Amino acid sequence: MICTLLVPVLGSFELVGQSIKDALAEYTLTDIMNNNQFAGIEFGEAEDGFPAFRFLQTADVKSPYRMLLPEKLYEFAILITFRQSSLKGGYLFSVVNPLDTVVQLGVHLSPVVKNSYNVSLVYTQADQNIGRKLASFGVAHVPDKWNSIALQVLSDKVSFYYDCELRNTTLVTREPIELVFDSASTLYIGQAGSIIGGKFEGYLEKINVYGNPDAINVTCMPPLKATIAPTTAATDIFD
Repeated sequence: MICTLLVPVLGSFELVGQSIKDALAEYTLTDIMNNNQFAGIEFGEAEDGFPAFRFLQTADVKSPYRMLLPEKLYEFAILITFRQSSLKGGYLFSVVNPLDTVVQLGVHLSPVVKNSYNVSLVYTQADQNIGRKLASFGVAHVPDKWNSIALQVLSDKVSFYYDCELRNTTLVTREPIELVFDSASTLYIGQAGSIIGGKFEGYLEKINVYGNPDAINVTCMPPLKATIAPTTAATDIFD
């Protein structure tokens, strides 16, 4: 769709003579599953009626990252809709180095402890040997709830949205600011590879990465019947 549109949000956002997807630099990671080639995946429906993918313990969904993501990210955003079937957490997605030993970019859920868990953004340069947790945000666990989380990553801060409401912002140091993936890195959905593990069990409806960080203000739609799950203070739980 070609459009000219001015969206009056936190900052003026103008789309002129280009598709919305191109203007937002949208990358839909669930497209990896459209050819139905992966075992351990069942098809279901999210609460909004759109298709969702159920990840079983046996799921092994992966692809060269270049099939779905750009070579580098500067300021960006991530939007994910999911429902957990297990309390053990895991990676919703990850981009892992060629040796399968370091997560360069990923979103990780810690195990549920005392009815809460942490959502962590893992962000690591290709030349580093240990994965780095750039920011972590606590969320209260509501059983059987569909959750929408979004992370807006700017040069000096990360903002966390739950059900499309801004819940927290933390200052960060990104050195260097631009994340450049190793050319042979692998994109995993619902895990971080055979060595790091972190398999997620549950449903994934949406995993979108946006090269335009303001995309959250345009694409994040609150659920029709939101169940309040207040954020909590993040702890150091991290696998």
